[in-house]
Amino acid sequence: MVRWMDYFYSEEGSKMFFMGFEGVTYEEDKDGNFKYLDTITDNPDGKNLDQAISEYLTWPGGYYPGMVRQKFFQGAEGKEPSALNAKKAKPYTLKDEDILPGLNYTLEENDKVSAVMTDVQTYIDEMTAGFITGKQDFSNWDEYKKTLDKMGLQDYLKTAQAAYNRSKNEK
Repeated sequence: MVRWMDYFYSEEGSKMFFMGFEGVTYEEDKDGNFKYLDTITDNPDGKNLDQAISEYLTWPGGYYPGMVRQKFFQGAEGKEPSALNAKKAKPYTLKDEDILPGLNYTLEENDKVSAVMTDVQTYIDEMTAGFITGKQDFSNWDEYKKTLDKMGLQDYLKTAQAAYNRSKNEK
């Protein structure tokens, strides 16, 4: 099993996994570029690319063992319009330094956090749905915040802050 999975990380395995079989699903031009055959991209049975290629490959719509290599991957994410859209969206994405890291709690902190956040998250989910559907009026917002504090949200925030501070000091 491990040898089979390891194969998909190789150049040959990656090519087979994403392109299929030379002469059956793809061709390679004199410059070493890979292209699906017309029977895949312009399927005579009217199937879209994913439907046509899925007769030979397992990657469409699923997870896979291996690395995506741009030279073999022919999905929509690798096409020029997708790359241009990603480039246009980049200025609006979060910067790495603005993303909170996963917090590592001590065993004692983890017990506290688990106890508080299970109830808090359930309450938040219920109230969010209530505010969105109109079953809860926004005039109850202050009461909502007070209830969260009574449930121990401030204690959780202090614990989370301590774990965050530790992670910053470890770097």
